[in-house]
Amino acid sequence: MQDIQINLPIGSVIQDRYIVEDLLGKGGFGAVYLVRDLRVKGNVFALKEIVDTNKKERERFRFECEVLKRLDHPALPRVYRTFEDTKTYRAYMLMDYVNGSNLEILRQQQPQKRFSLARAISIMTPIIDAVEYMHQQHPPLIHRDIKPANIIVPNDGGQAVLVDLGIAKEYNKDATTTAIRRCSPGYGAPEQYAKGTNPRTDIYGLGATLYVLLTGEVPTDAVYRMTQLGSKHTDPLLPVQQLVPAIPLSVSEAIQRAMAIDSKDRFASVEEFWQAITAEPAAPAVDQPGSGRASMTHNAPTVVVRQPFEDARRKRKAALILLLIALALFALAGGIVLGNGLLPSPQLVHHPPATAGKRATAAVTATTASHGAASPIASSAVQPATPTRSGVTVTPTQIATPNTSQYPVLVDSYTGSISDQAYNPVVEATMQLQNVRQSGAVLHGYFAVSSELNGSGNFQGNATTDNKIQFIVTNYQSNAPLFFQGTIHNDGSMSGTYCSYQNGQCNDLAGGHGTWHVTANTQQRGS
Repeated sequence: MQDIQINLPIGSVIQDRYIVEDLLGKGGFGAVYLVRDLRVKGNVFALKEIVDTNKKERERFRFECEVLKRLDHPALPRVYRTFEDTKTYRAYMLMDYVNGSNLEILRQQQPQKRFSLARAISIMTPIIDAVEYMHQQHPPLIHRDIKPANIIVPNDGGQAVLVDLGIAKEYNKDATTTAIRRCSPGYGAPEQYAKGTNPRTDIYGLGATLYVLLTGEVPTDAVYRMTQLGSKHTDPLLPVQQLVPAIPLSVSEAIQRAMAIDSKDRFASVEEFWQAITAEPAAPAVDQPGSGRASMTHNAPTVVVRQPFEDARRKRKAALILLLIALALFALAGGIVLGNGLLPSPQLVHHPPATAGKRATAAVTATTASHGAASPIASSAVQPATPTRSGVTVTPTQIATPNTSQYPVLVDSYTGSISDQAYNPVVEATMQLQNVRQSGAVLHGYFAVSSELNGSGNFQGNATTDNKIQFIVTNYQSNAPLFFQGTIHNDGSMSGTYCSYQNGQCNDLAGGHGTWHVTANTQQRGS
């Protein structure tokens, strides 16, 4: 397969009309550009692109275009045209450019990473109306990936816009094969992992979005909740009011109901859910210092009471200090050192990834931040160990460093397949290893997976003199890293197994596990 440049350089002209002025965001198999129309002065657009797509991806992309073309709502982006460049394996969708930041970025800028109830309601009102509008179509349209990162707030103070309908679908109540596992950890409803979706799936996503906006905490993932409830444990999803006592009980209970495991226990409609949220008037919004966004702080008299939450936070802080003192004393007595990182061997990763690829199946969205090059890791070679799912710690072992010429030499990029065996039926997807860089045993680059699965991110790892390879992929949000291990074959291809890696061992509850295989895209060797 031809090695394809993933991103277009600034100044590129597409269709002899649209000049690329900026890269707005990118994922493993596409990007979104800010483009200017050379024929109509002053017109700027967002141009969404997918690269090197197979038939299924092209069909999914075309569906997204057709869905957006027939929708007309101020809180949904307007699509103008679509076109394809078969020579470069690229397809494009030209749409409105919303000059603003996504709600996840804005949330991270807030004090305690959360909004007041009044501000959250103000932001979400047009989104609620847009989702209700989608559900009123014939047949109803389900977004299936509602989350703060897919909500853009314009810098000019305009109303929020719901983006990324890439996994939207028409609802057919008689269909039996509606399950496509593409959702975001913490925001995806349980049925997105199993038996199919319906309009109440979006109610779960709306509830989860409000949950994080009001508490600053990403909700516990539905898969883990189902596992705990199935084992007769209590639901690990803490009520909103327990985290932020200032939130009215009626709002907390409405969010808890919207996020019910059984979709039949949720609200029957988006309108019913929103009526429950807004039944009790919220205190006026607060101007929150440090947000850096004028559009998020207008009309905000400061009357919200936060004292109960502050008292609870101080108590937790005091308890944490006592716990750290106790751990330090224990560490001194036992001769251990705190902070060695996620992996047992500090030679493998200097700074252990705090967040990474939990097995879920969210599409790569246009609003994700651009990935950078992975930092080089230590120069010691590591002998891969076999991860297990029985609670045994995965311990990569350090070995002596031979001459660098003895290591297998990798090429710049690889393409192949990945099979997630965490669920039945097995999910098959396409994977790529891009921008592979090597210095002796040490490797780093970028792992990209197609939209059937989630997990794209930077990777770093090692090769050994006996043609073994292992690497860790870090991902976004609060997901577990993905741990890959395998063999480098004589023909240059590689294959092996992978798992979600948490607390020094494979943990299927934290994501997925399965097999992978890739072949070299070119004969040019990586440096």
